[in-house]
Amino acid sequence: MPSPGCGVSVVVRCSDDGSYPRGAIASAVSRGAAVEVVVVEGGPQRSIAAARNDGLRAATKDLMIFLDADERLLPGGIDVGVRALGERPDCAMAYGRCLATGADGRPSHAPATPSVRSGHYAALLRANLIRVPAAIFRRQSLVNLGGFREGFDGAADYDVYLRVAKSASIWDHEHAVAARPGSSADATGSPARMLGDTLKVMRANRPEGDENLLAAWDEGCRNWQDLYGAQLVDEIRRDLLMRRVGKAAWKSAVLLRFAPWVLRRELHEGVDGRRRRCVVEDDGAMIARR
Repeated sequence: MPSPGCGVSVVVRCSDDGSYPRGAIASAVSRGAAVEVVVVEGGPQRSIAAARNDGLRAATKDLMIFLDADERLLPGGIDVGVRALGERPDCAMAYGRCLATGADGRPSHAPATPSVRSGHYAALLRANLIRVPAAIFRRQSLVNLGGFREGFDGAADYDVYLRVAKSASIWDHEHAVAARPGSSADATGSPARMLGDTLKVMRANRPEGDENLLAAWDEGCRNWQDLYGAQLVDEIRRDLLMRRVGKAAWKSAVLLRFAPWVLRRELHEGVDGRRRRCVVEDDGAMIARR
């Protein structure tokens, strides 16, 4: 069990418009842990990874949670994470569920996410099961990894999850601990950006030598191509209908670069001939099955 003085640094990234994240800060409350809030600069010209790393350097507590300006922790959310790591000293990270909020700001539901008890690395290679406000880290584990890597900012959090899960144990405690808008203006980006950044993350985390992990990695790559590629095809169709030929051409080039088989499939099946696909998407969290 955690000691009463166990500390948590909650890093809050300001929104792109620079407004002060009062709601996120106010939600960083714990009954049993000492909490410090570290506010870091956001903005369109500043990467998410850079902002998170600023918070990592400024943090003084042993445990860390990262929030964006439009997210918040639920009552007791910090304590659930602290307890999970306190009970499992071998784990570098624990995570639960993040609820989606409606237009009124009230939490409505948690996206369907399977429980994982073991084999987290393989599970995360197949799909991103974690939304960042629902995760709590041991600060030293992030320091040991060198923090958040830049260069694929739309999926920087996913990259960290994969690297942590590869090098240490993590735990799924299943509790709802955070909430964020179902559609956020400060979201990580368009399907084109997410397709490119997520596949760059997959290439950077390709496992070596283990056939089972390689199979999971290959499945994950196709899942991401299927998910964001299908979204990109829908955008291309809308652009063509609106006669935005330049945008449609650029997006088609992105699709040809990162997921050419999706374009071939969509051209073959047509709008009315698509196969049924079960896709559960929640920003970065995705599980896709044919």
